[in-house]
Amino acid sequence: MMRSSQDSGRLFWVSYADLMTALFIIALALFVLSYKMFKVRETDLAATEQELRVRSLELDKQSLALEELQRRLSDEEMYASSLIEQLQDERARLLVMEDEYKKLQEIQQAIERLDPRYFRYQPAYKRHVLRTQVQFPKGQSTISPSYHELLVDAGRALKRLVDGLQPDDNIKYLMVIEGMASRDAYTRNYELSYERALSLYRLWEKEGIAFDPNRVEVMIAGSGEQGVGRDPIDESRNQRFLIQIIPKIGELKGVNELMPGAEADSTVLQP
Repeated sequence: MMRSSQDSGRLFWVSYADLMTALFIIALALFVLSYKMFKVRETDLAATEQELRVRSLELDKQSLALEELQRRLSDEEMYASSLIEQLQDERARLLVMEDEYKKLQEIQQAIERLDPRYFRYQPAYKRHVLRTQVQFPKGQSTISPSYHELLVDAGRALKRLVDGLQPDDNIKYLMVIEGMASRDAYTRNYELSYERALSLYRLWEKEGIAFDPNRVEVMIAGSGEQGVGRDPIDESRNQRFLIQIIPKIGELKGVNELMPGAEADSTVLQP
């Protein structure tokens, strides 16, 4: 049986509507799927962006830490350079002090070779004394003529000793003639002790015993009833004078700083 054209047209539009509906459903499904994929991608991108932000912060922190480390290394390098420079300066200073200390030891050894006919060594005070003690009567400062020859010979021995030491621009000598007095009722003991030291200087001056002022500075002093190495038993034996020869070395202070408690030895001649 043949379909009419009207039935054919109706069938076409029904088929067309079904096709459009199917296409719409497909398009809608694709849209939903694309939307979901977009959302997933958006979430992934947000997570990636957050991760990159975190990593950027970490890199910034690492960069700051690296800069701080570089700064500290630079400071440490400068400090190390400064220490090296200080050590070099200290080494040079110690070498100078070593030379000066050796000179002092040489001088001390030379001084210890004092003429044994006139001097003897006192280990307790690390000093030399005259073998014959010179005594003054109480209240007097005049040296008895009986001691003149002894003191003149001792003065000449001292002059030979000092003149025989090697000259050095950085080494001078201080000779201290120190008068002493006994502890008694005499009221002018301090003045008297100075006058006793002066009497020895005058005796040497009279006999032509003079020391080069460019090498030896002579100091006349009086310790009165004080002083080191006094006789604690017989006060009358303290009516005398001391002669001290002290090397003056420019760097000697550094030696004392290097060895706390060390003192410069001086030669003390005690009549």
